[in-house]
Amino acid sequence: MRVLEPLASGLLYAGLAAAQTKYADNQVPVTRDSELVSKLFPDVDVELLSPAFADPESVPAGWSDGTTGPTDQDTLDSFLSGLADRHGWLTYHQPPFTSEDGRSLPYLNLSTSSPASDTPKLRIWLQGGVHGNEPAGDQAILALLAKLSANETHALSLLSRADILVLPRYNPDGVAYFQRELASNYDPNRDHALLQRRQTRDIKSLLASFDPHIFLDAHEYTASQQLGASRQWLKAQDVQVSHVKNPNIHPAIRALGEGLFLTSIQEKVKAHGLRTSAYFTASGGTDLPVLTEPSSISRAGHNSAGLLQAVSFLTETRGIRLADQHFQRRVAAGLIAIETLVQTAVDNADQVYATIETARREFVNGTDDIIVTDQARVTDATWDFIDARDGTVVSVPVQFRNSTPTAVDLARARPQAYVFPRAWAGVAEKLATLGVEVETLADDFEGDVEVLTVQTLELASSKYEGVVESTITTSTSRRTVKVPRGGFRVSTRQKNAAFAFVTLEPENNASFARYNLIDLAVGDEYPVFRVIQ
Repeated sequence: MRVLEPLASGLLYAGLAAAQTKYADNQVPVTRDSELVSKLFPDVDVELLSPAFADPESVPAGWSDGTTGPTDQDTLDSFLSGLADRHGWLTYHQPPFTSEDGRSLPYLNLSTSSPASDTPKLRIWLQGGVHGNEPAGDQAILALLAKLSANETHALSLLSRADILVLPRYNPDGVAYFQRELASNYDPNRDHALLQRRQTRDIKSLLASFDPHIFLDAHEYTASQQLGASRQWLKAQDVQVSHVKNPNIHPAIRALGEGLFLTSIQEKVKAHGLRTSAYFTASGGTDLPVLTEPSSISRAGHNSAGLLQAVSFLTETRGIRLADQHFQRRVAAGLIAIETLVQTAVDNADQVYATIETARREFVNGTDDIIVTDQARVTDATWDFIDARDGTVVSVPVQFRNSTPTAVDLARARPQAYVFPRAWAGVAEKLATLGVEVETLADDFEGDVEVLTVQTLELASSKYEGVVESTITTSTSRRTVKVPRGGFRVSTRQKNAAFAFVTLEPENNASFARYNLIDLAVGDEYPVFRVIQ
């Protein structure tokens, strides 16, 4: 990679100055809510049968001081295999791959379908434990499994309309060390475009093969972040819920998520006396906070999963840095959101299945422009926060960076295909992992294509997840190119073509060029060619 020496030296210095992680046990300090604030988070009248609640003696001593999670790997594995022993509709799997430190990644298939069955069903993927210090995520999913086990009649009713794959603990190393990251200290929820880590690629292949209609990723957010000029406000929501934002997902699928599903989840959460909103991040220091909704960038898990042309949700309960505080309420809030997603899908199975499958066919045959770059729209809004000074919930004026929908910055005509030489075989491998069909050219390709030439390229001032990212602009031209046999062709007439749009258009914020997997400089011709006709 071409990097100017002064920049390289500066990055080295910045990396040394910022180095704060170590191998394992990168735990964050515990910051509990005050007594005033805690009064806003009483237990909820929801029965929880997950291991931490059904078997309190299994909870490690370190849970109360925030050095471990509430359910260790052995307890998790025993719980899951025990469910499979009791129910024929639940199958326990130990995949051939493991975590970075060799821990198992067990998952469950919940299904009453037979191999010979041709009755169409919804496919639902539920996952938790992506960040190892967010235990209400996997615990809520375990609570759902336990609830289904305790009420087999209800479980069979759900499974008459849906098959469900449950990966309760995506990051067992992170859970073991009670840290956010993988064992390698990479963030598992920022690797869904570049696919740097083997663990990401293995799970992504499993996801692509299951090909869900509906996806949910259960997380927690930091409860102790202080906002406002006097650091007087705390986030109030028991669970924040957001649907996927990428505009290359068919609008009918996005409307289904933002309409039927999100409305149902919000109503059910509120009916239990819990607070909810869209997920947001924010910076402190001002009495007019700027809240940012999840963007369309596809390196996060739920945004990436949506590119399967699926309804895809992120849930975030209020829990990081709290250790065991308010845990019953946190898990209950997560369970209510997850259970409502599944129940809404089943209650409206015909509509949901038809909408998604029709949208997928329309997407394959679509002629609309593809969206290369976009940005949030800034709107004025009010948001509920906790005033930490008196323990009340207050409505605060905010500026909301709204991505529902985003504003388009750059759109291009949808190509018929992308072609590129075998020198970039790594690009083809990553696309295949994402579920994209990639054709190896049996003969030379020679034809008129649209060529992109780099006009500007700006390197980031520091690394992000191990990469100095490149912000690129290009100009377009037409010419005849020859790509020798053994190269690759990616048709855009396939369901998973949005992965190609995101990763192969160099200006996109999750493109392989941005991550320097395809190394470029100003004046270079981009070696992925757009076949327009």
